[in-house]
Amino acid sequence: MVEERPFSEHCIQKDLETVFAKFRTWLRPDAAVLLDRYLPRFGVDLVTPPAFVLFSARLAGGAGCAIIPALFMTFIYLAVTLHSLPRQIRGRDRQLVILEGDYLYAHLSILLCQTDCLHLQERFSWLIRGMNEGSVMRQFYQQGDLPETDSGLVEILGKQYGLFFAECCDLGGLFAGLRQDEAPLLRQFGHEFGIAYGLKEAGLGPGVYITFLERALDCLNSLTVAGGKDELGEFARELLASSAGNRFLTAG
Repeated sequence: MVEERPFSEHCIQKDLETVFAKFRTWLRPDAAVLLDRYLPRFGVDLVTPPAFVLFSARLAGGAGCAIIPALFMTFIYLAVTLHSLPRQIRGRDRQLVILEGDYLYAHLSILLCQTDCLHLQERFSWLIRGMNEGSVMRQFYQQGDLPETDSGLVEILGKQYGLFFAECCDLGGLFAGLRQDEAPLLRQFGHEFGIAYGLKEAGLGPGVYITFLERALDCLNSLTVAGGKDELGEFARELLASSAGNRFLTAG
């Protein structure tokens, strides 16, 4: 799973492997078997959420401090994406992927209890609500039920993608002990990157999403931390430049 990633992530490779090893450990065997049917659909994008958490943690205390939040964001990513798959699946498997998504949401709540992180439940609830709101708005937008404006699309993508990547960065910094005055910049980096990512997923070219990528990198470069910024920035650039993946939270 991790080995298929086309990007150079050597500095967090071992931590990524730990995240997915724990992911397998936490799943019940029957659920793991069912999920294996759908993992190939995610491709390299499956690694993106935990990678953002781990890269963000490297800005402060190190990627190893953020294994647990990286695991949380992997569960959220998979659950939200599985809930989007019925629009692309026919037959009885449509209901199965919805049940799989529900299972992962429930498992996230249990995992929060078992890792003494129940205090994150409220922020995850706000996150999931915001992302789902963005997905619904995206459907209305594509069906012509919302005005087709550039600002409208950016607002939608900010909910659907920006909130998620902002949370990945925020959690990584939080668990690694990033200074509180630096946290808003790191979160804004994730939000701006998420919009750029969503614009590419929507089929728009670099001329459209490059502005948001540049805003994201400006936020990242404004951080006063000593190291780790170059690797995170390069990862963001590589992700948008790659033709692989980019099926994350696909709304179509």
